[in-house]
Amino acid sequence: MISSQALHLGMFMLPWSVLILLFGLIGLWGVGKYFKQRHQWANSTWQCYKDSLWTAIWVGLLAARVVFVMTHADLYLVHPIDIVKIQDRGFNFYAGIIAGSSWFIWKNRLLKMPVLVSSFLLFITIQFVGINLLNHWNAQQHYPDLAFNNLKQQPQSMTQFIGKPTVVNLWASWCPPCHREMPVLYQAQQHYPDVQFVMLNQGETPEEIVSYLHRYQLNFKNVLFDPHGKMPQHMNMYGLPSTLFFNAKGQLVESHVGELSQAMLKQYLQKITH
Repeated sequence: MISSQALHLGMFMLPWSVLILLFGLIGLWGVGKYFKQRHQWANSTWQCYKDSLWTAIWVGLLAARVVFVMTHADLYLVHPIDIVKIQDRGFNFYAGIIAGSSWFIWKNRLLKMPVLVSSFLLFITIQFVGINLLNHWNAQQHYPDLAFNNLKQQPQSMTQFIGKPTVVNLWASWCPPCHREMPVLYQAQQHYPDVQFVMLNQGETPEEIVSYLHRYQLNFKNVLFDPHGKMPQHMNMYGLPSTLFFNAKGQLVESHVGELSQAMLKQYLQKITH
């Protein structure tokens, strides 16, 4: 099954970002194989080329994470433990590309220039084409033509939120990561008055929702409930919490499965407000 987040193969989920990176690696391996046969590389040269592919990935990921954390240092210093929570997907793409490519080129600096240029251009092309295709796919997805009741049992159409940037969070009170990210979303609602935050509960009764929100003093402006999970089915979102980020035109800009950190939420909000 295919979703905007990943390719789902039974119990396994392969995020598109990982698949795009994997395709880039396969392309680099193919380029190296071609030049190895054409120029009769020594075994040591070919081994160095292959090894540098994997080390470049680790160097790139480390640099991407460090730069992202440094960019949002004010938020990470408040909760330093979040620095190691890489599941928040907080990576700086450009820093990772620059660091990983530089490492790969330096490790293979003795190769002829056409090899390095061909390898670099192919990898960069695959990454940018893949990411642009993914962004284009997301942009084709709009608010679903669905309606959900609010806590007063009044039906609310999702299309009513078109006109302003909107964050739709799929959550449940029994979900630990949902509970942990609630204060992050609530604080963001205060800091971003021009963004609509829609808290779409999954499978719980209005009484359970009200009790939870009162207990933790969470006064969200838009609380709806989806007793049959229609929204995640329509948007192909699997797992809680899940968060959808729509721009003012109602186009899906980003989606996130899992707990949101303050830094990642800030980055997503910048994308839908600019």
